[in-house]
Amino acid sequence: MTSNDKIIMSLDNQYLIDVNEKILKRHEKIKKVKVYIETTKNIDRVIPIVNSVGNSGNREKDLIEKAATMMAVIPWTQAFFDGNRRTGIIAASKFLYDNGYELDIDPENENLELRHMLSEIKKQSQTLNQDIMKQLSFYVSRRIKQL
Repeated sequence: MTSNDKIIMSLDNQYLIDVNEKILKRHEKIKKVKVYIETTKNIDRVIPIVNSVGNSGNREKDLIEKAATMMAVIPWTQAFFDGNRRTGIIAASKFLYDNGYELDIDPENENLELRHMLSEIKKQSQTLNQDIMKQLSFYVSRRIKQL
């Protein structure tokens, strides 16, 4: 892997907190509902899990795996009191964008397939369901394109 092929993994807990806050403030303004902008103790689990995957040396494959993991691990760990699925989708999209790819989904519109996978991930309390993770990686792989 050349230095130009390295994956930019500049996300940290504060980045995820900022994304969650922006999403929830926008949701509160649009829907006129009360939201809870706060983290749970599980926020510290997200970044190490994301960093533990996507280390094959194949840049595109690694980006897909990290993005899919990020998208899944935020709702799975319930890192935030509210907005975990939305935060996972937006954070994964931003991560891919920072690495030169666009994720071709619209998190504002109904996307039943993605919502179903993230709901199933959320139901698992002990481990990430590997079958669903494979489906999620495939889902992401079908929807990315280079900028």
